[in-house]
Amino acid sequence: MEEFSVGDIVDVKGYGRAEVIEPLCTDEGSQFHGRYRVRYQQNGATYYARSDVLRRTATQVKQRVLLCHSTTHYRTCAASVINYNDAVLEVGSHEGECTWLMSRRCRYIVGVDKSEVTIEAARKRYPGLRFEAVDGFDVAALKALGPPEGFAVVLVDIGGIASLPTVAALVGLYYKEFPWNTKIVVKSVFLKRMMEDCLPYNPAPSNPWQWTTGTPVIAGAPGSAGATAASPAAEPGRGTQGPGEGAESGPSGSGAAGREELVFNGPRRNGKSRDSRRAAVSASASAAAAAAAAAAATGGGGAGEGQGRGGRGQGARGRGGRGGGRGDAVGDANPVTEPVAAGAPGGAAAGDA
Repeated sequence: MEEFSVGDIVDVKGYGRAEVIEPLCTDEGSQFHGRYRVRYQQNGATYYARSDVLRRTATQVKQRVLLCHSTTHYRTCAASVINYNDAVLEVGSHEGECTWLMSRRCRYIVGVDKSEVTIEAARKRYPGLRFEAVDGFDVAALKALGPPEGFAVVLVDIGGIASLPTVAALVGLYYKEFPWNTKIVVKSVFLKRMMEDCLPYNPAPSNPWQWTTGTPVIAGAPGSAGATAASPAAEPGRGTQGPGEGAESGPSGSGAAGREELVFNGPRRNGKSRDSRRAAVSASASAAAAAAAAAAATGGGGAGEGQGRGGRGQGARGRGGRGGGRGDAVGDANPVTEPVAAGAPGGAAAGDA
């Protein structure tokens, strides 16, 4: 047995739409035991209804198009989405039986069919209802039959085995032309089967083609590939250049610059995963950064040596570099061809460093 809560909109079999205003009565001594108290939308009257005659409505579904494969399901679905205050249009009303059944659940309904014969038969059978001979593809004529605010529900029954192209074209037209909040109930075996074989594809959260910028690698920075080559370990008698002491900006100290690269993160035919492609790109980028750092370190060493030799006459640049230019000049000197005496000016500087 289905359970309902207060405030639920239900369909009472044979009576129309109602709202549950009291929960299920569980008092065995009450004459309303096992019933819900409901209020009908049509006239506001209240009634205690059995749970087996109540059916939850489908008015809260977010989908606009509801597909059915049989007449029974079509009428049940139509009854579940129609409210008492709705204006309803049935395309393919034939002799008007379904139009008459739905007329007790809404405030206004009109049935249309392209056959004059069936429209005359429906008018004779149900003289209190409105039937018009209109082509289902004439949207302007269909809209003219409704109230100014338009139809809330459109029922489409042009034959359960009607050709798929015709039904699909008609439903697509209604989906485009009628307001976004209009429910469309369709009876079509072929269209329902086709939609059951369809699966919406959910794309990746981002475009697979992305511009990626490589992180600049600074020669001598901690964690960089060229840190060892650019920053040799300190040794006794060997100076280390500190911040602001002879530091210069240029190719020798800037390291490798960041590069923009177009990378495809989607699947490929060679079967390589995204992680493997990213690893390959990272490895190539690291190798390029290490080569650039090594080249920068080699060029920086030569410049430092020359600057250290000629720095003696420059005062602040040569001797003020004590930890940097002077110490590097002594450390980089060739011990075989360019010995540095202990009493020489260079040796004194080295001892001070």
